[in-house]
Amino acid sequence: MSNSRDPKQTGQRLSGTLQSPAPRQKLRSRRESSSEPKYAPRRTQAERSETTRKQLLDAATKLIRQKGFGGLRTIEVASVAGVSRGALMHHFPSKHALVVAVLTYVNEVTFAQSTRRAQLARSSKDPIAEIIKDAQDFFLGDYFFIELAIAMSDESTRRLRRETHQFTRQTRFSIEAAWLDTLVSSGIPRQLASDVLSLTLSAVRGFSVRMLIENDPEQFTRLMNVWRGIVRQHLASAIPGKLRKQGRKS
Repeated sequence: MSNSRDPKQTGQRLSGTLQSPAPRQKLRSRRESSSEPKYAPRRTQAERSETTRKQLLDAATKLIRQKGFGGLRTIEVASVAGVSRGALMHHFPSKHALVVAVLTYVNEVTFAQSTRRAQLARSSKDPIAEIIKDAQDFFLGDYFFIELAIAMSDESTRRLRRETHQFTRQTRFSIEAAWLDTLVSSGIPRQLASDVLSLTLSAVRGFSVRMLIENDPEQFTRLMNVWRGIVRQHLASAIPGKLRKQGRKS
């Protein structure tokens, strides 16, 4: 017997090996493997543009707060935002357009935040405390000082003040109306609620100006607690019966 193998059979085995689909199957299994890295979908041009715009608005807001309206330089805004001067000019072709956009942005954020708080405060046992907190965040924060800086700028900004005065005024009135509705919904007569709201906002606004010469948060907290006590006593004496008891508990 010969130990040699039939060359035809050998050739068939070799050809079978060469034609084996195993490598291709292996490649497919890798592609279908759950370990394949996942990539986030690419942002659209509109999304990238909106991100750049918000970066510029945030940078301008920060710089106006730090340096005032007169110290605002568009080239510095682009630098702080981390974008090119060309990108800034694409979104805001002038300093005037940039500042109008900043104030619009500031008012939109303030309105959304404050009206949401006013709605949530309808279930609060102490809506006056909620009003003080909301007013504190605005009047002692950056946004109010930005509006104040522009309002107190020189005559060269008359056109800017004229363009922005109406919508900033309307934003504050709309926020006050939302808080007034919250107080009325708690059972306080509308005129009394209006008086309490106006006095509370005036007190917080007055402290915001005082902060320019004396930054004393502890004093602010203490005096606002005194004011809340005064309001509770006033409401208890002004609202008879059931509402008087409610005023004492709050």
